[in-house]
Amino acid sequence: IKVIDAVIEGAPQHFVQTFLEFLETRELEFLRDTKEKGFLFFANCFVEISENKISVKRYEELDGFIWDKQVINKRLNLSKKESEFEIFIKNICKNDEKRISSLRSAIGYLLHNYKDSTNAKAVIFLDEKLSDGAYGRSGKGLVAQAIGKLRKTIRLDGRNFNFSKSFSFQSVTLDTAIIEFNDVTKKFNFDKLFSIITDDITVEKKNQNEIIIPFHQSPKIIISTNYTIEGSDDSTMDRQFVVEFSDHYNKIHRPIDEFGHRFYDEWSNEEWNCFLNYMISLEKKKLIDSTCEEFAEYFESLGLNFEHNKKDLLEDFKKNYDEFSELKLTKFTRWMKEAARIKGFSVSERKSGFDRLIKFRNGKAADSNADNEQTELEPTLF
Repeated sequence: IKVIDAVIEGAPQHFVQTFLEFLETRELEFLRDTKEKGFLFFANCFVEISENKISVKRYEELDGFIWDKQVINKRLNLSKKESEFEIFIKNICKNDEKRISSLRSAIGYLLHNYKDSTNAKAVIFLDEKLSDGAYGRSGKGLVAQAIGKLRKTIRLDGRNFNFSKSFSFQSVTLDTAIIEFNDVTKKFNFDKLFSIITDDITVEKKNQNEIIIPFHQSPKIIISTNYTIEGSDDSTMDRQFVVEFSDHYNKIHRPIDEFGHRFYDEWSNEEWNCFLNYMISLEKKKLIDSTCEEFAEYFESLGLNFEHNKKDLLEDFKKNYDEFSELKLTKFTRWMKEAARIKGFSVSERKSGFDRLIKFRNGKAADSNADNEQTELEPTLF
């Protein structure tokens, strides 16, 4: 106790910059998501998420450091039971599979904190019905909150945010995973976000030195709005992933009216567990990271019930999108299979001499050599 008292009394002399300079600097290796793996941390375990498997692990197996605030204060048990949140997502998307996949992709992208400089996007939650009066209450805020339950998120007032104001990002810290610009207006200057989306972010705090957070550690961006984001040039469009919310939920029909209780605050432990399992499955799919918007556009042009030469398709794709000149055939093939799975197409492949051929068909009935990448959650004892 005397030692502690002495340290406290001498704090003004000990914990100053000139004194701390004599201490040895220790570099800590914080565990972050990689392109191949993601990690989420819970009260009783952590999970390692890869393309084909979800593994539950003890903290004794943790290789590296994590921030205390990364730990979600909930216990996790793997489950396949449908969650209320999954039903909520389907309602937002009018039970349209393509729209559901799009929203699931966006959530998975935001949950996975690996960042690819060639595919960095701001995710924009937008009301399907737009007008000068704006509709709102469509569920955008609840989806953003859901992401915030698993990744540290700061919410900024989109209506009054000013990029020119000093200390505008002072609430951003090294462990911030998501910046949410909530309820932005028509006047929101999206161009000002370009550097933040694709480069380092500089954080100024009052009476402190500025902090530069490198791109690969910097937060991802959510924008929720009742209005379209101005700008149709390539730079603007390349940095956006837009998800439309239907008017299933509105000011006279709210989620609480349908489910009978408030999300998050009034969930049972069982419902929380179902929610966490659903969100983990979305990071597992993280489709935006798996492919890219340019490829998604290209895939739309491919014909069905016709054999394509893989190498010819790859060369044609590179010709149209020269930024992918180094793309390998194996990755391109994986993208085609993933896109086909999302759209519900079956895939068949065969060899003919040196040619590698691939065919897409409507429906799930694939040929015997078609690739099926869907996997279930694999329970692991802990």
